[in-house]
Amino acid sequence: MFNHYLKYCCAIIVILSFQSTSYAQAYKWVDENGQTHFSQQAPTDREADVIKTRPGPKVAPAQSQQVVDDLINKQKIDVKSKEQAKIKQQQQAEQAKIKSKNCDIAKNNLTSYQNNPNGKTKNADGEYIRVDEIERQNRMKQLKQDIQKHCQ
Repeated sequence: MFNHYLKYCCAIIVILSFQSTSYAQAYKWVDENGQTHFSQQAPTDREADVIKTRPGPKVAPAQSQQVVDDLINKQKIDVKSKEQAKIKQQQQAEQAKIKSKNCDIAKNNLTSYQNNPNGKTKNADGEYIRVDEIERQNRMKQLKQDIQKHCQ
């Protein structure tokens, strides 16, 4: 796959080498620290060598703008999909946390019903009432189903 791109790049270089030979000026100089600099403007405090460079290939502005717009749209789509994936992951983590909490509550309630056959519960009015054996068995059955649902 890399060879395909290498061949493509070589073809572009060959094509561009046949372009017109108009040059733009660039300047090269070395500062007092020995560091080489390149610029389109000559330094004012020292001499610089003039380097002639070739201009880039001619491209239609509309075509260039279309390429830029396509890249921007692709980037926006990528960002949006990453954000959606992050939100989905956060929601799944929250659901797993809630499921784990519900599992613990169901296990504790089942243990309470199993260990306290004469236990009391609050009714809708907030009063404590004693649960008969049939209701106790029904609630334990429901709690076992809740455990299977939430603890897997």
